Amino acid sequence: MGYVDSTYYTTTYKGTQIPSDEVEFYLVKASDSIDQLTSLRIAARGFETLSAFQQRYIKMATCVQAEHLYNNEDILSNNLGGYSVGDVSVSLKEGIDLRYSRQALEYLLPTGFMYRGL
Repeated sequence: MGYVDSTYYTTTYKGTQIPSDEVEFYLVKASDSIDQLTSLRIAARGFETLSAFQQRYIKMATCVQAEHLYNNEDILSNNLGGYSVGDVSVSLKEGIDLRYSRQALEYLLPTGFMYRGL
């Protein structure tokens, strides 16, 4: 189960980018991404035990990440180093991790779950 359901995505977050028949799938995938980014710290503590502030920002990060996964599915599933359309060619820099939305990372930072120190 993910950190956000389709009702939260459409009602509170006001998400419209993901079709309704696919939104649950992407929200679960996004929740898995959030767990990876936080080294399972949220799951270990229990989402329900977190402060309202932390829960809100984790939910926002999940929605943003779900849209990122949906909008970039072709690039993410093919591990492309770049792509061309007509006369335009885009080469992605090595080392850029496209799996995670920058905005999702920004939502997670103030929660304390991205801290990698001791």
